[in-house]
Amino acid sequence: MNIFRTVLVAAMGAAFASAASATVISFVGTPTSGEGLTTTISAATVVTFNEGSALPSGITYSGAGKILGGSKDGYYATPAGDNSLYLSVAYPDSTGTEIAQLGSQYNYFGLYWGSMDDYNTLSFYNGDKLLNSYTGAQVIANGTALGDQSAMGSNRYVNFFFGPETYNKVVFDTKGFAFESDNHAYANVSVPEPGTLALMAVGLLGAALTARRRKLKAQ
Repeated sequence: MNIFRTVLVAAMGAAFASAASATVISFVGTPTSGEGLTTTISAATVVTFNEGSALPSGITYSGAGKILGGSKDGYYATPAGDNSLYLSVAYPDSTGTEIAQLGSQYNYFGLYWGSMDDYNTLSFYNGDKLLNSYTGAQVIANGTALGDQSAMGSNRYVNFFFGPETYNKVVFDTKGFAFESDNHAYANVSVPEPGTLALMAVGLLGAALTARRRKLKAQ
């Protein structure tokens, strides 16, 4: 997939703050060859699900999730531009739940969420206390078609910045085929203002434009 196009998709996502909490959500990701998009947070602990990559210390995944590659029509689809392994919930069943238990408290989470659907739900907990819960429809409430498999559709790197709350458990739930995601990122960061995130997106877009101009001149 064209990397410039991938950055453009990330930069076009608008950052916004949830009125119900101090959560800030943005659609900014870094293109990585063969991996789709990953986090822009350099200090984050990233789970790639790639073969041979061990889970970071203190982080465990359990439940109905399967680590898969490629696509199977009607069952699961690889996130756009991602040729690596990723997490899909809940093949071979249409419904199921996967739980990430964390050995530490975090205030940031990022994931490359493939073809977001309104029956996908992402929930954050501190112990047994539910902090926030989002469906795919709530996250991508910007007019893009749910379930769209294209790079210009509902495949996005989604960043969640919490404050002042922290979480230590993430629940991935689906009521239909399927909930696909990759490059899960965990970190503790300063919670940015939405305007700062928008500037970050513009910076990524500018870098992509510069790289594209250099490539065209070299041809």
